[in-house]
Amino acid sequence: MRRLVSLLLCVVSASACGSAPPPVAVPAPPVEPATALDALEQRLATAQSFRFHARLATSGRIESRFEGTVVAGADRRLRFALQGAFGGKDVDALFQCDGTHMRGGPRGHSFDMDAAPALREGIAVSFVRRGLTHDVARLASGETPDYLDGSARKHLEVVGPAHVAGEPVRGAATEQWTWLLYVDHKKAADETLWLDARSGLPLKRRVVVHFPEGDMDVGEEYDDFVVDGPVDENTFRIEP
Repeated sequence: MRRLVSLLLCVVSASACGSAPPPVAVPAPPVEPATALDALEQRLATAQSFRFHARLATSGRIESRFEGTVVAGADRRLRFALQGAFGGKDVDALFQCDGTHMRGGPRGHSFDMDAAPALREGIAVSFVRRGLTHDVARLASGETPDYLDGSARKHLEVVGPAHVAGEPVRGAATEQWTWLLYVDHKKAADETLWLDARSGLPLKRRVVVHFPEGDMDVGEEYDDFVVDGPVDENTFRIEP
């Protein structure tokens, strides 16, 4: 609409004066995030760096537990290093990207390939909307994290987000967000995320994932979450 009005004004001016001055480019106003979830997603996707420690556990249809760290740097640099058990077997969920190359998966069933074009965006969007457990399970199975091609927002939909003042988490006041997660337009899970009321960063998550065979309960805890802090570049080095 704004562009149509600008063009109409140029036409009117040209009719009245015989010639139109060159149009002046007006920058579009920045798009404000609609919710705290959108703001977090945008923040993690564009930050120079972020890092956090995570503890993950699932029960019900699938039992697993993992603990470790996620570190992101500039230019698609990223590292997952979590250890635990999946389906009763000890397994690691490892991923390393130095900006141009990425490697990951458990020993004996790993992948080694060029860095994905939308690595940071895919990780940030998936983490905010769905949590960490899905990608950790993929890494433990020798697969790359999902949606590293820029399609995460198309596949993962936040439906009906709502928030209330949440219970304190480790002494911090929180804002509790709930929503339905749709994957490829089908309801997949009920999500609850507690954000630090001061920093807007995640503290914990509870999810009920729906499978035809039965539900799976997911718990995720996040500690030492830092955005735009110093990161050792050696963290992302891939050994020959």
